[in-house]
Amino acid sequence: MLLGLVVFFTLDDVVRFSRLFRRLPCEVSEELRGWNWSEYPLVPPYGVRLSVGEVAGGFCPTDRVVYLRRVLGVRERRSLPLSIGSYVHRVCYEVVKEAKRVIYGYEDVDGYRFHRLFSGRRVGVLERLLVEYGDLPRELAEGVMGALWNYAANTYASALDRLRTRSPYLSLDGLASMVVPMAVEYPIDGTLIGLYRTLRVDALLQPNVLVELKVRSTRPEHEVGLAAYALAFESQYEVPVNYALMVNIRFDNEWRSFKSYEKVVPISDELRQRFIERRDAVMRIVAEEVDPGVPDRCNPFCPYLEECRGRAS
Repeated sequence: MLLGLVVFFTLDDVVRFSRLFRRLPCEVSEELRGWNWSEYPLVPPYGVRLSVGEVAGGFCPTDRVVYLRRVLGVRERRSLPLSIGSYVHRVCYEVVKEAKRVIYGYEDVDGYRFHRLFSGRRVGVLERLLVEYGDLPRELAEGVMGALWNYAANTYASALDRLRTRSPYLSLDGLASMVVPMAVEYPIDGTLIGLYRTLRVDALLQPNVLVELKVRSTRPEHEVGLAAYALAFESQYEVPVNYALMVNIRFDNEWRSFKSYEKVVPISDELRQRFIERRDAVMRIVAEEVDPGVPDRCNPFCPYLEECRGRAS
């Protein structure tokens, strides 16, 4: 895992990752590529569809949360840690969207002007999100927004000046795609491998690098989630995905500064097999309405904690 301050990627990061991936071995068996979705072992054993979170959420050792949600129809209760995670993801989405808007909106924009225009949009976005995330303390929401927005302003302004220096004849669309070479909340159709049609990976970095963002500590199950997205991407586009990125953001106690940790995850045969095993086991819970039972130890952040224990008593 690499320590850095990378959350909002630029063209230089695309080149950096391409060089890194080329040095890392990752051989994938043909039968485990997503485009072989109709053959064993990838063909789904049941007709139900799952979310990536149900396959790789990691909240419950027995997967009883899936039974409660899908079989009993219990609605989850969003805890503060889950709200914070959702808010950080939303801020990152807004950052990328607004950065692209500034570049497309001002054809002759340079780094200085970009920084000023982009920074001026922060307050309006913050006030809108404060309404949507009313359960978050205002100080926390302001701190997270300020830290991420300021970092993005500096990152994209610098990239904009570098790219304009390299070539003054870039088209507006070309410039935008090089300064901000990522699509956030990228849609992937997972139906061919037994997942939902409306999957959303946190980001797609050009040309085919899938990125997942985590705010709490990462777990091995999260890598299974990356394999799920990679297999779905392969099944839809028939383009190989050998590596993906896990980015873990950790804020300080006052929520005003952060560090990020990059982890390159090879989408290997072993990880693909783990996804298949997890998918098939969770599908059985839903299709056959099997109650897997309450685990010996529960995650304190589980959104079904009270309901699960109450129904088991």
